Amino acid sequence: MSQINFAGIEGEIVETSPHGSYVVVRLSDRITIVGTTNNQFNWEEMPDASSGFDSFITYIGVRSKAGGEKVKEIVQDVGGYTYAKESEARKAKRIKDFPYEIKIRGLTPEFVAEVIKLKKM
Repeated sequence: MSQINFAGIEGEIVETSPHGSYVVVRLSDRITIVGTTNNQFNWEEMPDASSGFDSFITYIGVRSKAGGEKVKEIVQDVGGYTYAKESEARKAKRIKDFPYEIKIRGLTPEFVAEVIKLKKM
């Protein structure tokens, strides 16, 4: 698998869409992002110079649905949010090491990098 630098963190590219519209990057066992360089999905613009992504969505692995609520509380304090239909932790699709994941929008690349460095979320 290829590597990509995202906010100073070396991540592993685990999937690229057939048309190159998005790239799935595993940054840690708990955090994966889906980034886009053309933002055809109209995600909130949160550019990261090191990866070239115009925008991205963050997936955070949790052990329980209650853990998803705790993660949402933490990320809301720094401007992260979920859409109503995505607000509950779901069975993990992107995060293989956890039973559930929560899809977070609006985080800065710097915040994601800090969370990975802490490894205590």
